[in-house]
Amino acid sequence: MSIATAAWLAYAAPLAGCVLIALLGLGGERVPRRAAAWIACLAMLVAFVFAVVVTVQLEGLEETSRSVRSVAWTWLAAGDFHVDNSILVDQLSAVMLLVVTGVGFLIHVYSVGYMQGDREERRYFAYLNLFVFSMLILVLAANFVVLLVGWGMVGLCSYLLIGFWHQRPSAVAAAKKAFVMNAVGDIGMAIGIFMIFRQLGTVDYIEVFAGRAELGADTSTINWICGLLLIGGLAKSAQLPLHTWLPDAMEGPTPVSALIHAATMVTAGVYLIARMNPLYSYAPDIQHLIVVLGVVGLLMAGLIALTQTDIKRIIAFSTMSQIAYMFVGVGLGAYWTGIYHLTTHAFFKALLFMGAGVVIHALADQQDIRQMGGLHRWLPKTSLAMWIGTLALAGIFPLSGGLSKDSILAAGLEIGNGWGDLAFFGGVAGAVLTGLYASRLMFTVFRGPPSDYAAAHAPHHTEHGEGPRTMLYPVFILAALAVVAGIVQFPGLSHVFSSWLEPVVYGAVPMLEPSASNDWIATGVATAAGGIGVIVAAIVWGHGRSAPVSFPRPLAVLSERRFFWDELYHYAFYVPAAWTAVALRRFVERPVFLVVPDAIGAFALLAGRTLAPLQTGLVRAYALAFALGVGGLVLYFMVQAA
Repeated sequence: MSIATAAWLAYAAPLAGCVLIALLGLGGERVPRRAAAWIACLAMLVAFVFAVVVTVQLEGLEETSRSVRSVAWTWLAAGDFHVDNSILVDQLSAVMLLVVTGVGFLIHVYSVGYMQGDREERRYFAYLNLFVFSMLILVLAANFVVLLVGWGMVGLCSYLLIGFWHQRPSAVAAAKKAFVMNAVGDIGMAIGIFMIFRQLGTVDYIEVFAGRAELGADTSTINWICGLLLIGGLAKSAQLPLHTWLPDAMEGPTPVSALIHAATMVTAGVYLIARMNPLYSYAPDIQHLIVVLGVVGLLMAGLIALTQTDIKRIIAFSTMSQIAYMFVGVGLGAYWTGIYHLTTHAFFKALLFMGAGVVIHALADQQDIRQMGGLHRWLPKTSLAMWIGTLALAGIFPLSGGLSKDSILAAGLEIGNGWGDLAFFGGVAGAVLTGLYASRLMFTVFRGPPSDYAAAHAPHHTEHGEGPRTMLYPVFILAALAVVAGIVQFPGLSHVFSSWLEPVVYGAVPMLEPSASNDWIATGVATAAGGIGVIVAAIVWGHGRSAPVSFPRPLAVLSERRFFWDELYHYAFYVPAAWTAVALRRFVERPVFLVVPDAIGAFALLAGRTLAPLQTGLVRAYALAFALGVGGLVLYFMVQAA
């Protein structure tokens, strides 16, 4: 089997699962809902197997020939504009293919237990398969138009999944918010693609990268193109300033949070910048902007997470923070570090979301950590797995999250020159915050005395175990991956990951790989920083949820209100739009489009009633009117002639 064939089959498997579930759904209740769940899981397993085949076969090729482009058909053709439905398979897309299908498969299996008993199971699993298919369109696209199609479909599927429980007004509002914010990014990306075609006459990746010299280095054109593409990446990855949809998106089912906010959709912006590295290497100003946005974003998200009380929202803000680290890595030009952290993050963040789902499941859908506490006695395996994920999130060596995050900090240390220093010291400060808020969550949920609510619900829901095996096994597998995945890039010993990606993301620019000394310095400092956060959290919250904590009031208000971003957008966009709409209705729509048509209609009715008596039906009356009319015309012409 060729690489292209295996890639197309991996690409098509989730779509086939979605279509099959939809067709079986036409049978109504005669087809078991569980059948849809296992069909979706089987589709994902098939996709993952073919992803492994693709990766193994790429490894067998010469390093310089590990890039396969396959065209299915010409999709659009108009004059000089040609778009093929094509895929590009190389080392970068292979990594994304493995992450999306592998973690996606585990989340599908987890969903079998989590969604058990939901009447809309078929619809849920159809949406889930469709989402993965859309993500594969995005990561396997060989041109910008197909990329934009996948980009938009991922946004649509996120809308459907976040608003899955559409009977909840909050879920519908969250889905609309996510869709609108992502649409803003889509517009920016579309304009950037228009500029690329206008300048180069093509939208094919390979042709665009080959012709980048025509755009110039550090010119306004390349800066505009990269900046507009960045808007799409910021929106999709929930980064400043288009991040406000992410915490509200927790209204969706917990497996959706794990899929969208850990392994797939929110990493799309990082993938985009890494894929477009030949363009971004020509736009240093935009790269510096990415670093600044990343550092500010990771610090702000960490501060916000410190005061949140919803277990999923805390993890959501940690996602924003970790994606910001990835943006720092790719912004520094160390593209492989961003993708490396993307990969390990998929493991430990999906683990944390799914572990939180086990907790929520055990507490009858309770998500407020103030209603928890002491859950280790009922959920010891989940507690252990989540501690592994938490320490990986905090960047503790030698867990995978520590090694991947440290590589970003080491890149900043290697570069220096102000921007690298900002990345390093900002990242270290972020590591302290990460250890603090992540450990706060764990101590509050699992340590100390249980709340009355937890004591009333947890024993009943866990009397037959911590949860269904379909929920627990994926959590344990992800915990194991969070421990061992970092071995592919071990400081001074293993360079498998960076070597694998080097031909793709460094084909046109020198590869940035930190020295072993800087790597170990970053590892030591970051581990110490994360450890300090964990220790402080143990001192403050180690006795559980009842520990008194007092933040400085201004900081507490900023954190609790999420730095007032929602209020800013409300008054900057919603309020002016609402005032404009009211004014237009009062002064334009009502007097012009409502009153005037009504007046015209009333006048027509009045004229009709006035003229109606003239319609007598008598021939002599009509003959008299005709004669008078002819006489009037004759008189008119006689006067004109005189």
